[in-house]
Amino acid sequence: MNTPSLAGRLCLTGLFATCASMVLYGLFRPAPPPELFQQSDKILHLLAFAALSLTGRAALQSPTAGTFWTLFLVLGPTVELAQHWLQPMRIFSFLDALSNLTGTLIGAGIWWLWKRRSAPGG
Repeated sequence: MNTPSLAGRLCLTGLFATCASMVLYGLFRPAPPPELFQQSDKILHLLAFAALSLTGRAALQSPTAGTFWTLFLVLGPTVELAQHWLQPMRIFSFLDALSNLTGTLIGAGIWWLWKRRSAPGG
């Protein structure tokens, strides 16, 4: 795989930092975001963790793939648990944690497909 230029790495890092900021704001704001439809927050969790894991993997090439994806799989339920500790008005939701995990798995799948397709002979 071609290594991105310095400008490319900075752009990827900025994209990841922006995504992480948005996800952290959504997770740790005092009140949950308003529901657009019943259980819409589950879709938001899934999309947020898919985007966060993809931008994170693109920006952070130093950890091995196994280490990176393991950390992100642990991160999903962990932030959901931490949410109640940091914001007492928020509660732990098993379905939110599951949506975080699912989003990470979708991100990993997209990453794997992209790497496979961009590999020589792929």
